[in-house]
Amino acid sequence: MCRTPPRVHRIPPRVHRTPSAHHRALLALLLTVVVLLSGCTTDTSAKSGPGASGGSPSVGASSPSGAGRDLAARYHKGGGDPGVYGITYTKGRGGSPVLTVWTRKRSGYGGGFDDFAKTLTSFLAGRGVDLAQGCVLTVYGPDGTTLHHYDTTLEQAT
Repeated sequence: MCRTPPRVHRIPPRVHRTPSAHHRALLALLLTVVVLLSGCTTDTSAKSGPGASGGSPSVGASSPSGAGRDLAARYHKGGGDPGVYGITYTKGRGGSPVLTVWTRKRSGYGGGFDDFAKTLTSFLAGRGVDLAQGCVLTVYGPDGTTLHHYDTTLEQAT
């Protein structure tokens, strides 16, 4: 009687796999979507609105219209920042408002920007400005330089 040797099952060694190009592309896409949906930009030199082309700011960036000064005065009476001397808003692409603010603050609002933006948008919403789709807020300093650019619109993710 011949005995056959028992079968030995060999377990293949684990192979360390590096992420495929598809996995890396998917990860890059997901990170891009997260950044776009956050409403923030990583480009600190990004400018938009009046004076955005670089060089010296245009007259529009350094001087609000009479209506913009009047709206700022109503904002002050409602408890808004007294450094603001002009506020305008228009409809942007997709119907979201584009807000432009002129302030006497030379270095912007720093860590208090969120409170400033909340106060301003609450004031404008009380005046009938529809902020349901977000908004684009650009704040200019007294010399017309861009101090803040804040985009909360949903259309930037498309």
